[in-house]
Amino acid sequence: MKLTCRLLLIVFILAVKVSLGQKETNSALDKIISIEVSHETIAAVLDKISSLTQVYFSYDPSVIQADKKIDASFTDKTIKEILDVLFESKFFYHVIDKQIIITTTDFGTEKNKPINSNVKPKMITFRGKVIDQDQKKALPFTSISIHDRNIRTISNIDGDFEMKIPYEMINDTAVVSCLGYKQSHFPIRQINDERVIISLETAIFHLQEINVTSINSEEIIARILTKIAFNYPLKPEIMTSFYREVLKQDKNYIDVAEAVIELRKAPYDNSATEDKVKFIKGRKSLNVKPFELVDFKLQGGPYYITRLDVIKTLDSFLDPQLAQFYKYSLDEIVEFDNRSTYVLQFKPKEKVEDAIYQGTLWVDMSSFALVQAEFELSHLGLKLAQGTLIKKKPSDVFVRPLHVTYQVNYRRSEGVWHLSNAQASLRFRVKSKKGKINSVFHSTCELLVTDFKSDDGTHFKRNEIFSSKDIFSQMINNYDKDFWHDYNIIKPSEDLQKALNKYYLQNDTLFNSKENEKHLN
Repeated sequence: MKLTCRLLLIVFILAVKVSLGQKETNSALDKIISIEVSHETIAAVLDKISSLTQVYFSYDPSVIQADKKIDASFTDKTIKEILDVLFESKFFYHVIDKQIIITTTDFGTEKNKPINSNVKPKMITFRGKVIDQDQKKALPFTSISIHDRNIRTISNIDGDFEMKIPYEMINDTAVVSCLGYKQSHFPIRQINDERVIISLETAIFHLQEINVTSINSEEIIARILTKIAFNYPLKPEIMTSFYREVLKQDKNYIDVAEAVIELRKAPYDNSATEDKVKFIKGRKSLNVKPFELVDFKLQGGPYYITRLDVIKTLDSFLDPQLAQFYKYSLDEIVEFDNRSTYVLQFKPKEKVEDAIYQGTLWVDMSSFALVQAEFELSHLGLKLAQGTLIKKKPSDVFVRPLHVTYQVNYRRSEGVWHLSNAQASLRFRVKSKKGKINSVFHSTCELLVTDFKSDDGTHFKRNEIFSSKDIFSQMINNYDKDFWHDYNIIKPSEDLQKALNKYYLQNDTLFNSKENEKHLN
């Protein structure tokens, strides 16, 4: 397999373009175009308008009848005039920069709507901070779940978490688990609205305390592969997931977008079938702080982050044909979910283009299932990736990747391991030849599976599926507070929360309500 193809399975594509520092004064709805279509779907017509004008649309396909086919011809008409004809003036249009949101709701009158009298199921909120018992340091990416249930969240980089638990689970138990630490249990009936500090005790075994001489690191890697059919689902699953993209330019947060998505997870015994991502609803912070000189966009984020499932993709450090190019070493044995877990380090043996990663693997000692992988592009990998990670850039701009890291976790349920969460962190230096631009951009993408179930024949329509070409942040429209509060998310870090509080605009719908601040702080 070529390097380019292998990187695309694991790396996000980024588009960079120079901004002239000048905003259009006219609304995107006022752009004048000519277009002719014959027996094409409304979704296809909107795509054509986007191609002609670089204006993007957000909409619910079922509401606007996106599959309906039409014949139409427009000459020197504004986008608004065309939309009014397509939809018979049934909808409202709301413009955010180059994005047009098509909706049945007039945002301007939304605050005057009567309060919905439907009573939603009561949710119990479990919130707190997870720290190391001895060193008192925060424990990021700690798992917080319900025993024998599929509901779950994780702590953020500061160790903070918040999990919504349906009231009918009041007699269940919340479980807090972190690699290398002993579990902690909390009866849900005893949970109240107070924030708790959870101190976890270290549980690390020294190699001399356990007999591991009968197996070497290469054999552990081999058993991971031979046990895939026993350890991972062989039937498709529907996973309710939370996804977030955060972009920084130097020390400033530029863009924050997040959403609830549905992931149709393909069976692990069928490498030809790809996972599918369906956008449900999201929110974003409008103009946390504007870009300086460079407009930096992330393309295909939710699509590509599912490719971090290295058990499904068998990337180079797990590829049997490439294992000869890597050196593996068994460092220690730790505890996770009351189970002994191997910790393996790996790195390239030599400078070979197919061996471009280095990192750490955690492997369940009993089942030989991969529990967690943390890896990064090696120095050679960064050099080789320079032309692959960036899709578009001006000719006079130089872009160099500085640090590219990934993490993927799996969790055990009823004896089978399922994708749990994934994260990608990409840091780039962007410079222009004349020195006017010199910035470091840092993009972080996170995926958290908060619930899952067996696939009951769910069909994702083609126009609902997130593709590798979609720009996630341009698909987000308004923020529905009532819809969001029942979903589990990854809490924003303290640093991110401060930036949002500092830069949000009056019409920013991400974190500016008092009720939101109460829950997020």
